[in-house]
Parts: sequence; C-alpha cells; structure tokens
Amino acid sequence: MSTRRNVLSAMSAALCMPLVGSGSVQAQKPLDLATFFVGYPAGGATDTVARLVAEAIQGKYAESVVVQNRPGAGGQIAAVHVKGVPADGATLLFTPAFPMIIHPHVYKDVRYDTLKDFVPVATTHFGTLALSVGPGTPDDVKTLKDFIAWAKRNPDKASFGAPSGGSQHFTGLMLARDADIKLQLVSYRGGAPSVTDALGGHVPAIVTPLAEVLPHAREGRLRILATTARERSALAPDIPTFFELGFGKIVVQDWSGFLAPAGTPPEVVARANAAISAAVESAKVKEAMAKLGMEVGTRTPAAFAETVRESFERYRDIVRASGFQAEQ
Repeated sequence: MSTRRNVLSAMSAALCMPLVGSGSVQAQKPLDLATFFVGYPAGGATDTVARLVAEAIQGKYAESVVVQNRPGAGGQIAAVHVKGVPADGATLLFTPAFPMIIHPHVYKDVRYDTLKDFVPVATTHFGTLALSVGPGTPDDVKTLKDFIAWAKRNPDKASFGAPSGGSQHFTGLMLARDADIKLQLVSYRGGAPSVTDALGGHVPAIVTPLAEVLPHAREGRLRILATTARERSALAPDIPTFFELGFGKIVVQDWSGFLAPAGTPPEVVARANAAISAAVESAKVKEAMAKLGMEVGTRTPAAFAETVRESFERYRDIVRASGFQAEQ
C-alpha cells in the first residue's frame, strides 16, 4: 500500500508541476529589450522585413524590439557582431542566406563558422531568383531557349549581371554549365544597379530576386525567362521555372531568417520562433511582404537548422565545381 501511495503522490506532484513545452515557453515574461541586427542599410528589403517582424512581436517576445543596421562586407560585419554577444535571446541576426552559406566557401577571411557559431531560430521567407533580359538582347529573345540560342551565336556578347560570389552569380554559372554556353559575369554591388543597366540595354541579362524585376516585366520593359523555384511562383504563375524547362539542378530558393549566438537555450529559441512565426503568418505582415514580392515561409528551429546545413553543403559543392575564387 505504501508503494502505491508513493506512486500516486509522485504522479500528483508531477501533474502540479509546470509543463515544459510550447505552453510554458509562451507564458514566460517578455524580455525588456530585443535587438535585431541587419547587415545592410536601412530601407532595403532585408531591413524592411526585419522592421515588420520587430513591430509585430513587440510586447510579446520583448517589450521593446529595435532594429540596428550594421552594414558592411556583404552582411558579414553584423554576423560577426552577433556571434560575440551574450546567448540570451536578446540579440538576433536577421540575414539572407548568402553571407552564411556562400561567403564561407568563397572568402578566406570570414570570421565566423556558420554551423558552429549560430543557432537557427526562424525563417521569414524563401527567395526566388529570376533570369531576365531587356533591350540588350534582340526583341525575339522571349524564352530561355531563345536566350541560349542567342548566347551560342554571340559568345562575345553573352553576359549577365549579378553580385559576385552570391546565389545570383552561381545561378548564372550553373546555367552556363548546363546549357553549354559561355556567360561572362558583369559584377554589381546589388540588384538595383543591375536592373538599371538591364533597362538601359547596357547588360543583356541579369539574375536578380524575382521581386526586383516583376514591376518592370509587368510594364513590358524586361522579359523574365525563368525562375529558380521548383514550382512556379504564385506571384508570377505565367513564368516557367528552370526546373520545368529541363534544368533540374538549377533550383535556388535561399532562406532569409533569424539566427542567435551559439549556446542560446532551446527554450529561448522556441519562444523566439513562436513569436516570429506568428508574426510572419499574420495577415498584416503577409500582405506587406506580398507587396515586396515575397512569399512567406516559416520553419521550426529543427527544420531551419537542417535547411541551413543542407544549403551550406550544397553551395560548398557548387563553389568547388565552379572553380570560383573571390578577390579578397
């Protein structure tokens, strides 16, 4: 009988204890202050999304949430800073994928280890790239097949604009490899200058985020030939993907998301993920991101961690196969 009473007593005590899980995570008192570091200037797409999320989680994850811009080195400066802050959930890095999954493979002096120095917290969206042409190609270049044929006839003119060393650059390299054409990179600091040059006919083709060229395509000033998602984008359902056009290896949908310093407690990561995911999935933020040409996409911390590892290893292989070496 005493054994039975002991068991019942232990069970009763256990039932009275607070549950460990998402419920208790949500019930914890918000932080006084949380800071999102962004490695790019204010006003850009990455900064805009960070501010949308910051506003949406204020009073839930933290009483006050601020965005700090620390631009430089293609996003690396902000990453180095966040790597070194206390791992308490008060400071998070919001970043596109390429500084974390491509830069370590192309630059020798990257001062962080993506897989060891950070904990993946939450994603906001997965970006789709697009190959577009403008006045720098003949008017009859209206499909990817047309562009490949034109490039083969004009190897001295065939080039594309993209930032050097990023996913846009490697998309162009993969197309050149798989289509057996020569495509010279014209390097740009960002997408906006390349779009300007494509509109002016100074570069025949560009690889950019889909959102950056959609308005110009709708006005008939640029022609989008293919996108890098596996399936067509809901934002551009009439535009085919490289994948459906027979280029099965050109599937590029890199993440944007929040990372915390290594050692951040799992329960804090879970709290941040819950707050950020709820914000991203809210009607207000979804609508605002759609206007930016972004389709939201959330992941659990575990799923995001797997995505980071997979994309890190994938780009390692792509960079090695390309033979590309960045200028230091």
